[in-house]
Amino acid sequence: MPESYDLIVLGGGPAGYVAALRAAQLGRRVACVEQEKLGGTCGNWGCIPSKALLKSAEVFDLFRRAEEFGLRSSGHDFNFPAVIARSRSVADRMARGVDHLFEARGVMLFRGRGTLLPDRKIRLVHGGEEKVLAAKQILLATGCRPKTLPFLPVQGERVLTSRQALASTERPESIAIIGGGAIGVEFAYFYSVFGSRVTLVELLPGLLPGCDGEVAKALARDLSKRGIQILTSARVESARVGERSVVLEIAGKTRQQLEVSSVLVAIGVEPNIDSCLGPGVNLEREGGFVQVDARYETSYPGVFAAGDLIGPPLLAHVAFREGLEAIEGIFVPGKVPSRVGIFPSCVYSQPQVAMLGLTEEQAREQKLAFRIGRYPYAANGKAMASGDSVGFVKILFSEPHGEILGAHILGADASELLAELSVTIACEGSSAELHEAIHPHPTLSEMIGEAALVAENRPLHI
Repeated sequence: MPESYDLIVLGGGPAGYVAALRAAQLGRRVACVEQEKLGGTCGNWGCIPSKALLKSAEVFDLFRRAEEFGLRSSGHDFNFPAVIARSRSVADRMARGVDHLFEARGVMLFRGRGTLLPDRKIRLVHGGEEKVLAAKQILLATGCRPKTLPFLPVQGERVLTSRQALASTERPESIAIIGGGAIGVEFAYFYSVFGSRVTLVELLPGLLPGCDGEVAKALARDLSKRGIQILTSARVESARVGERSVVLEIAGKTRQQLEVSSVLVAIGVEPNIDSCLGPGVNLEREGGFVQVDARYETSYPGVFAAGDLIGPPLLAHVAFREGLEAIEGIFVPGKVPSRVGIFPSCVYSQPQVAMLGLTEEQAREQKLAFRIGRYPYAANGKAMASGDSVGFVKILFSEPHGEILGAHILGADASELLAELSVTIACEGSSAELHEAIHPHPTLSEMIGEAALVAENRPLHI
């Protein structure tokens, strides 16, 4: 007889481990199957370790600006392997934290590769041994893996995905980053700070596809000032990988050949699902992603799915919410899950980018009536005192009631500032609430209230 549970979660990333913890909190007998460390891509090969790397870059960059603050600093240098080692240490600590939560909440963790079999069973293979687990409900949360290019196989030395880049202790003298989304932009900033010659290649006309156009253009200008070469409307057509370099053939506004010591492929992700399905188990999919209904149930009765596996937005905080919603829809009587609609998205380069809701372009395409409140970092006392005067806050308010349609921030700590606007939208707040709320002075958060005043044509500080 297979071991039986109320719920088996296949995958221990953001959607999976939150789902397992919530189900255990509801008094259910829960097992989670994970072949690597808990935390998934986010905790181990994405969000957390990459932010540790970016913090090292930010600190080193600040050292180089010491004279702006009346300080003398000379002879500062970096230890690139130590930068990578710190990042890995942070990721490992976070993974151990999730392990501890599982132990404290009574979630059974099975290490190994899990395969979904008919009748809600999971075949577990680990270290040459095999066992079968059974459950009343199954939640698939196996996430995604980086996409690659057929003519540019990843071998971990000259050709990398973000996963290899996060562990590589070799700083490239020059690097081409294929893909101008969040991952590409963050690594471009990181490598440029530590002296690599960086070329960023994006297929579409601008960086950060889906981002507000004004923000994307301003970010591109700042990255260019850092010495990063940006090629937009450009396609890598072929590559030759040698022992010491990679030669790329790029078609864009002009055709060119680019020789670099390394290439980072950051063109998106694809779902981890095919190897997780046993014979006779077929799930409805679209574009490779598993399709679910309003309750997160797949086309296979009793099997649910959440997180990146079910498609965009491919964000850890969205996966957290989806895992939670799926479990409460299964086990909480009368609970009707609400699929994620409006969600924040952040890019952690310097300056940071944070966005929520509609872009200006989308609002115009939908022919919505709105006004814009825009406030520059250069007019904010805290930003000037901190030496962070690059950027602006841009908020789209509906007409005539002033509800927030979208918010876009470029600048220092943009990711932290966005939370206030996310709460305001959740509470159906308006420009009036934003400027009536007293923001502490001096803080960057004052720009939120000031932007609301600008939108109402009564600015105070600009």
